[in-house]
Amino acid sequence: MIDGKKIYFYRIKKGLTQKAACEGICSVSYLSKIENNSITASPEILQLLCDRLDIETSYVSGEFINNLKKEIHDWYEDIKYRNAEDAHRKYEELQIQMNNVDDPDLINLFQVILVRYYIYIEEMSKAKELLVQLTDMKKMYTEEIEFYIFQFTGLYEFLLDNYKTALVYYKRAYGLARTLGVKDHEIIYQLTSITNKLGYFSQSLLYAKTALDAFNAEANYARSIDCHIFLGINYSRLKDFDTARSHYVTALNAANFNPALKRMLPNILHNMGYSYFQAGKYGESLNVLKECLKKRRGINTATTICLIAFNYYMKNEMKEAKQWISKGLNVTDEENITTGYIRLKTLEYKVYELDHTEEYQKFIEEKALPFLEKIQDRLHLIELYEELATYYSNKFLYKQANHYYAAVNQLYKEHL
Repeated sequence: MIDGKKIYFYRIKKGLTQKAACEGICSVSYLSKIENNSITASPEILQLLCDRLDIETSYVSGEFINNLKKEIHDWYEDIKYRNAEDAHRKYEELQIQMNNVDDPDLINLFQVILVRYYIYIEEMSKAKELLVQLTDMKKMYTEEIEFYIFQFTGLYEFLLDNYKTALVYYKRAYGLARTLGVKDHEIIYQLTSITNKLGYFSQSLLYAKTALDAFNAEANYARSIDCHIFLGINYSRLKDFDTARSHYVTALNAANFNPALKRMLPNILHNMGYSYFQAGKYGESLNVLKECLKKRRGINTATTICLIAFNYYMKNEMKEAKQWISKGLNVTDEENITTGYIRLKTLEYKVYELDHTEEYQKFIEEKALPFLEKIQDRLHLIELYEELATYYSNKFLYKQANHYYAAVNQLYKEHL
């Protein structure tokens, strides 16, 4: 069926203005009315427009379109749950089938799920390019397409560490999901993760509880463990350490019970160790973190080593702190800066009592802050802003100190 939506879709796809598309066929105002479906154009004008826009006029049955729509949704489920073999196979099959489709809504649906597929296979530049193309079709969005665009744009921004932008899009997706009656628990889980990253712990706590109930109901044990970890992190930040520990214990029991989930043990143990550290229980923290380090088997060890070094520093056992800092710096890359590297270097300055030096100040301002500001690590930024404010105050450089006190206050205005 040829209607105004299809004319608009193919005109935008070819990059033509209304004037260029209808020149010699009809007026611009007449084409505008066709595209808005406010008039029914004559068969002759429609055929001329189809010829110019390379629109096939062959008939495709509604049954074919409905079946293909279901296949696209099934493909999305495979992508979402990381069923790699099926996701890749269905991508190849759908590409072929979509060659016979000229339905704009179905094409947009395929394209928007293709964005998610590109993110899944880590082709981020292709995902971004396709999101831009879909934006050009905004006039044709169904609410379903808009829901997916909000969600996948949020995921794209999250993976680039643009957490505030990601939060905006995920909240839009969450609101639209409720309007559409869509139950996609991954949205709530992502909101849990993003608000936690931004330090909005009370919000993250509420999202985590909702997500946990949903994942328990569908027996998604891996995601349930993830939710228990987030609950532990959030309760620790809110200084309810007993409740935090109960969630970590639940997560540990679930991971130990299911062999397929033992891979999650290092992450559980690391966060549990951090909770003990926050509670000032440095001996318990060290025991848990060293167990975590054994299970990591040399993979992603920098953050755990750093936390072990911090425990020894807080226990005033400087010899051990220096040894663990050295171990941590050996597994990090100065050129590929990370939060783990920043924490190790700032701790190194403190342990060697060099945190009053110009070298320390330059490291924080020239390396640490630009990176942390880029990834929006609010809690770490507050910590370093306060340290720089103290550093400048001790040197009687009050203008610089006030600059960082103001930066701290600005971050505290946002919900912690």
